[in-house]
Amino acid sequence: MKYYKLVLNARNPKGFWGKMMIRSMNKGHYQVTGWGLEHIKIKDNFTILDVGCGGGKTVFRLNEMVPKGRVYGIDYSEVAVKKSKKLNKKEIKNNKVQIDNGSVSNLPYNDNMFDLVTAVETYYFWPDKVNDLKEIYRTLKLKGKILLIFEMLEKENEPDKWAEVEKLAKIKAPKESQIRENLLNAGFSNVKTYTKENISWLCAVGEKE
Repeated sequence: MKYYKLVLNARNPKGFWGKMMIRSMNKGHYQVTGWGLEHIKIKDNFTILDVGCGGGKTVFRLNEMVPKGRVYGIDYSEVAVKKSKKLNKKEIKNNKVQIDNGSVSNLPYNDNMFDLVTAVETYYFWPDKVNDLKEIYRTLKLKGKILLIFEMLEKENEPDKWAEVEKLAKIKAPKESQIRENLLNAGFSNVKTYTKENISWLCAVGEKE
């Protein structure tokens, strides 16, 4: 029952089980996030956006990496926004972090604003993946990059590995080739994907030229 309730709150955490899901995400996504971040160079003055910021752990982590920069987080779950603001309360007060309630499909940010946009385990839930990637592309500076991080990936030798989660959460684990194709169709260049041996982790990097 607990697993069922948590998965149902993966898309848009609400209420008690939404809070539990956010807590689980903050803990469970830490390692895969660290692995993904190894594949990109982050300068200390970067302005960064984390899409689907959840409980704010990745925002907190990124903020520590950019002492001269600024980090934004956005999530369409009001519970997630509240939790993220609480975790990053000090840096919000210091004007180093900003957390907003909103959707990847209509980002409330100016064109050419970010050096890097990250998205950890949220791509599955986006309503229109190519157009949502185009919306991220709009907000990136020239030479800015997107970093997508996945814990779920469909592999040819394990096509049904995520079937239970997919059914409950009403999502689909993507294929590596699909992610590359969508990034290219959204306008990104120098697209690269990385997988972790013996595990289904994937990260994808694209650049705005």
